Amino acid sequence: MRGVALLAAVVLAVVLLCGVPLNSIRECLEAPYSNPPSSFRDSDLLGTWEAHYGQSIDRVILKADGTFKQVYEDNYVEGYVYETPWNAWSVERFPDGRARVHLEGARYYTAGIATAELDGMHFGGPELWGRSGPPPYPFYDPFADETVDMVGELILNVRTNPSAELLLHHMFIETDRGFAIIGCQWNIFRHVNRP
Repeated sequence: MRGVALLAAVVLAVVLLCGVPLNSIRECLEAPYSNPPSSFRDSDLLGTWEAHYGQSIDRVILKADGTFKQVYEDNYVEGYVYETPWNAWSVERFPDGRARVHLEGARYYTAGIATAELDGMHFGGPELWGRSGPPPYPFYDPFADETVDMVGELILNVRTNPSAELLLHHMFIETDRGFAIIGCQWNIFRHVNRP
């Protein structure tokens, strides 16, 4: 018992020394999240959503006319900004209560620029995969426990945290990742502005 308390104290000290805010850890420990409420409507998603990846910001603006815009600003790579035109978005619903948002032409930036610019395809070109080129990358949906192709689109899970806040949660790039205790916010878009 004494060893567990000592280990907890050491972990807390390391976290504090690394400058990780305690609210961030508390929010990470709230995972896994639940399906959106049965009262969830597509209109609940309208407005601006943001995800922060270190110093980089990924914004998605969803409009009532069924269009959206993604603006990604990478503060690690000077001058790198990706902005979609106003493309189509839609919500996919499942019998078990899950919901996903499909964003046509948006990119998966949580794993970095190189992954995002592949637009949902696997790494490597014809020299690795042959004339047909690379196959779709198998992104992993941790809530459905299945892989998802996101060629030419970004797919986000609509989830609710214990505070009843709607979140848009990224797919993972690996199946055995689990939910992070530190850095979990990189997987989540939060609603920052409603119409």
